[in-house]
Amino acid sequence: MSLFKFCRAFPGALNCLKSTRILIINKQTCRWLSSANEAQNKQPPKTIYYGPLTPHVRAVKMFSLSSSVVGLAVQPVLYNEILSTGNIPMILAAYSFIGFFTLLTPVLLHFVTKKYVLELQFDEPTSTYTAQTFNFFCKIKQTKFKVEDIFVPDVPGMFETFKVKGKPLFVDPRSFDHPEYYANLMGYDKPMDFKLYEKPSKDAK
Repeated sequence: MSLFKFCRAFPGALNCLKSTRILIINKQTCRWLSSANEAQNKQPPKTIYYGPLTPHVRAVKMFSLSSSVVGLAVQPVLYNEILSTGNIPMILAAYSFIGFFTLLTPVLLHFVTKKYVLELQFDEPTSTYTAQTFNFFCKIKQTKFKVEDIFVPDVPGMFETFKVKGKPLFVDPRSFDHPEYYANLMGYDKPMDFKLYEKPSKDAK
């Protein structure tokens, strides 16, 4: 039996099919509107910190990397010229000088700058911080963390403010747009535990 004959024989079935189709369309429309409202209501992460030395750090790293690339490219020519002199002390000194500026300088510079936070963002719905730092090749690396992942050492190391999952990070407290975020990162908003300063009792010994 064709669909047309079936609908003529059972008019109520046609109305039922129409109602079902309308119900499905309404459900799909509601889902689409709900997804659109969620996407519209979702706010982007707020930038709460910008490192004042970010342009300088980027410029120094780019200059160091480009100098290393140029140095590696001309090394074969320089080595041939130095070897032709036959002076062993001069050869050793030249090898050490070229190797230091082409290889060790970018490594040492990265050891210092990898801790420097370029930008810090905060996502309020998830209470998640995102820290941006440079990797070895001057590309931005993002580190997401929460307050529970932060460890503030009693004696911070060089260029170190706090650690996130074992990774040291450095920020300038004066560059925060809102000081309360810095206080939250450092744990200054937590109640002080005075029991740390109490002397242990004799029974505990």
